[in-house]
Amino acid sequence: MPLAHAQWRRLHSSCNGAGYAVEFGPRLFRRAEWSASDEIFRESIVHFSSIRVVKGLALTAVAGALVACGGGGGGSSSGGPGAYKVSLRADKTELPTNIMGVGPGIGVNSPYTTTLYVSAKRENTGDLIPGGEGVFTCNVVGGLDSAVLYKLDGTDEEDDDGNPKPSRSVVLGANAGAASFHLHATNTPGTATVRCTVDDNGTQREASINVTVGRATGKPSQVVVNAADPAYLFVQGIGQTTQILLQAQVLDDAGAAVPNPAPGVNNLYARIVPTAGTADDDAKLRGTGGDNTWVKARSVSGQAAFTLVSGASTGSVLVEVLSDRADNNVDNGITEVVSNIVAVPVVASVGMQALAIQGAGALPDATEGKSYAALVQASGGVPPYVWSLVPGSSLPAGLSLSPNGIIYGTPSVDGPYSFALQVRDSATLQQTAQAVFTISITAAPDPAPAPLQIATSSLPSGNVGSSYVTFVTATGGSGGAITWGATGLPAGLNIASATGVISGTPTSAGVYSVVLTATQGTTVVNRTVTLTISP
Repeated sequence: MPLAHAQWRRLHSSCNGAGYAVEFGPRLFRRAEWSASDEIFRESIVHFSSIRVVKGLALTAVAGALVACGGGGGGSSSGGPGAYKVSLRADKTELPTNIMGVGPGIGVNSPYTTTLYVSAKRENTGDLIPGGEGVFTCNVVGGLDSAVLYKLDGTDEEDDDGNPKPSRSVVLGANAGAASFHLHATNTPGTATVRCTVDDNGTQREASINVTVGRATGKPSQVVVNAADPAYLFVQGIGQTTQILLQAQVLDDAGAAVPNPAPGVNNLYARIVPTAGTADDDAKLRGTGGDNTWVKARSVSGQAAFTLVSGASTGSVLVEVLSDRADNNVDNGITEVVSNIVAVPVVASVGMQALAIQGAGALPDATEGKSYAALVQASGGVPPYVWSLVPGSSLPAGLSLSPNGIIYGTPSVDGPYSFALQVRDSATLQQTAQAVFTISITAAPDPAPAPLQIATSSLPSGNVGSSYVTFVTATGGSGGAITWGATGLPAGLNIASATGVISGTPTSAGVYSVVLTATQGTTVVNRTVTLTISP
């Protein structure tokens, strides 16, 4: 039975003014198409040899009608450049839980941060997505409590202290079809899902990746170091305590003890960090192996111990304890650093002198983008000491202050900075002291330029006997002048070497494979494009 006119109108309404309808009888399939005026202008009838075939073809026809009306998602066709294919990858897909709230950073000394790389290119031709601003939009769409996003390229919004602000979404420009950004773990275990999208003529193309934060992997994720009471030492030669036990714990992403290394394998490395003070000049570490300034140890149920022995000078001794997340083995080197630092005061007396800050003024210089650690020290009063920023003062962006007087992190700014610190002792009637410190941060060297690349992926078509003009472009490189060349151009067309303008009047029809060449200094790059000249 033919479709009723009311059914046609309902389909017509759903297709915004144009569409298809189908009906079928015992051995035929009828397809009709109408315009916005509801006037049928094309109809076709196809005969079939069996009812079973009709059913299969009818379903195909209905699906085709829906696609013609705009239903379903757009895919790449067999011809043309095809849809954009988005790719997303990460340097690390597992991050430790950031229990201490360490800030983001780049490199092996930033175990809580991973770099992500997004790119897009045409499926059929491999053409990279054009450069520009706002090409990629990347969001945390799952595990929102476990990770946040940063650019770490100097364009992040900053808080009042100059630190980059975390975000759930970043918008990135494209360079050579790609961009990078960063994901940073929080103190909440989970799986963070990141999705990046690009606009493809109104259709959103996307790719996603999962990064696990805090999964119980058995890999070192955190080193916890505690000094036994009284948490300070006396100098040698006065008949007081001159050695202290340092207890180290190696925990995995879920806060559980890492598995015991194989017999004879050490998974912890401790060292005395040289400082501007003199307390570490003749202090010693004792344990397995080492030369008194460093030792190794094998943890059992995640725990190991070292002994720190004071020297003849007062001040503080800075001890760093490291493990290797890559393989829980420090005997073969350390590939992926997981570490913690503890400062142990060394005093000549307790409660006999007023609390004072030692060495106020200039701290060791730092370099933007490189890991940094420095120690501020106090004397007198009753140790141990607790350090903090004076209200209203702030550290350079990327640096933090630990309660035991360690300034650490990766500075994200350059220039001279000054800030005020205060320290309090552990006496019943606490004393406090304040001092101003300065630090000079050298600017990071300029990043290497992106490689030279021809950005033009296709040439507009032309006609025989008609004037033709277009131009080609390149991205990246050293910034010097580019000299252009082309081989395979149709007769009548030439390229201007200084500007990359292709112009002339073609005299022969055909499809031409043109090899473009861009030369910048000693760098030469090529790209093959197609030019169609119609009769």
